[in-house]
Amino acid sequence: MAYRHGPPRREVAIGFDDGPAPDTPAFVRMLERSHAQATFFVIGRQLSAVYRATLLRELRDGDVLGDHTFTHPYLTQTGNVRAQLEDTIRAIRSLSGYTPCVFRPPYGAYDNSIVQIARSLGLATVLWNVDPADYTSPGTGEIERRVLTQVHPGSIIVSHDGGGSRRQTLAAYPSIIAALRARGYRIVTIPELLGFRPVYGLCVRACDGIGVPRRQLPSNAIIERTPRPSGMLRLGLPAT
Repeated sequence: MAYRHGPPRREVAIGFDDGPAPDTPAFVRMLERSHAQATFFVIGRQLSAVYRATLLRELRDGDVLGDHTFTHPYLTQTGNVRAQLEDTIRAIRSLSGYTPCVFRPPYGAYDNSIVQIARSLGLATVLWNVDPADYTSPGTGEIERRVLTQVHPGSIIVSHDGGGSRRQTLAAYPSIIAALRARGYRIVTIPELLGFRPVYGLCVRACDGIGVPRRQLPSNAIIERTPRPSGMLRLGLPAT
């Protein structure tokens, strides 16, 4: 099964696709100013040491990293679905220590076989039910109008921080977030919307910038215990 929305609660999740890209750090700063979190679906081949600090900042802010394949192909037309997903998982993990639990198929193209392969890798397939088509650059006001017209309780919104200049999208989201809150919505990550629980693994040192103190763990976190003592915990795979 592919998720297009969450339960009909007064919550909304925002997903940004096709990064990391030159505009991504500005999206992170915008979310910080708005005191909101999002889910960033990243393309594996675009991950490099240049973006490591950005990824770690996202995780520290409470944002989530998702798998958007390694080369952004139509998965229904390729025979290497597993490699596309596995290579991106490895790329995310090598830079951030984080293991993604959500996957968004490029172009929304998927079938049951793709869902099953993703599930075998610990990935939930996530689509959307609100699409402002921001990739067409319709204008900041139009992006805002489309989101606010389509949204309802439990919605998953798709937008983009990569794939070209996303300044219109960036400019639209502070107003979108403020308007959603004025309507009584909470802005949450996609795993949170879907009721997934985060998993943390103990690490010996401070995990090179990716660890968090035990006191900062979410109350519903699962801890994978090891015999190694440590006061720090590494971000791990969120799970239901």
